[in-house]
Amino acid sequence: MKLSVVLGTYNRLDQLKRCVESIVRETRVLTKIYVTDAGSTDGTIEYLQSIASETVIPILVGEKLGQAKAYNDVFEIVDTPYVCWLSDDNEVTGAGLDRAIGILESDPRIGMVALKTRDVQGPFLGTPYIGGISPAGILNVNQGMLPTSVLREVGGFSEEFRDYGIDPALTAEVLFSGYKIVYTREVALLHYRNWNEDPKSENRQWIRERHARAKALYLSRYSPEATGSGRPASKFRNVLKRAGRFFFARASLRNSALARDFLNVTTAKYINFMDPVLTWNKPYHLVQKIAAGRQRFEQTYSEAQESGNKTVEGLSLD
Repeated sequence: MKLSVVLGTYNRLDQLKRCVESIVRETRVLTKIYVTDAGSTDGTIEYLQSIASETVIPILVGEKLGQAKAYNDVFEIVDTPYVCWLSDDNEVTGAGLDRAIGILESDPRIGMVALKTRDVQGPFLGTPYIGGISPAGILNVNQGMLPTSVLREVGGFSEEFRDYGIDPALTAEVLFSGYKIVYTREVALLHYRNWNEDPKSENRQWIRERHARAKALYLSRYSPEATGSGRPASKFRNVLKRAGRFFFARASLRNSALARDFLNVTTAKYINFMDPVLTWNKPYHLVQKIAAGRQRFEQTYSEAQESGNKTVEGLSLD
């Protein structure tokens, strides 16, 4: 076996079936599928028991542990060279997992491959692919694949975040550990986003509250002030940022993949503005990388926390 896919679920049987079936249909690499269930009552457990095998392994937890811990508990038993995390509302398309394996095997300096994801329902329908740029200037990986050794090196998902913010935090940890992070050039996953359409609903309010908590925690760990990477961007980079935002704001370009790529290249802190040229013949693009390694990052972060200083000198992440 070469790959382990870990996904969590709770009372979304139809979506879970679609996700599992797509992994089997679209993936040729020998793969184990771990499904961690938080106590579903809609027939999910019976379904998982009916398909259980050496390659489909149900983890019947029976309670809500929080996404970070639920995934981390499974990561501990993974024994394949590569691992990826998915949500039960994802559908693999275009042999996306096989392509991500090929990317990781092509360059040992790549520590994470973002499985480019496109929404097929929900408020972001029509967007060429999802993935926002964090307040720290990092292009987030919503679903990704890593060498298992890298995942263990960074400690998996941060359980401080519990549910929301676990993906941006893991993206930052891998990046600040000195690895490159790349996006698949082609869409690898479809996303059936389940959002309550009413912005005043209890569900949307619950989501907003947890997003706010996750953002505050994220900034306390990965903001330029926390990491000491607060050096102002160059004038040229600022011009590029304004240009990217200007073009992406045009209604006629908002659904264009090229416009989204241009926005990411010009506004993300750790992507070379020559990325389209440097990656034109590769199956990946939007390469993020820094010069500093994890040891220096952790030392700087620790010093900042102990001293109470907002900025720590001597660390350049450009």
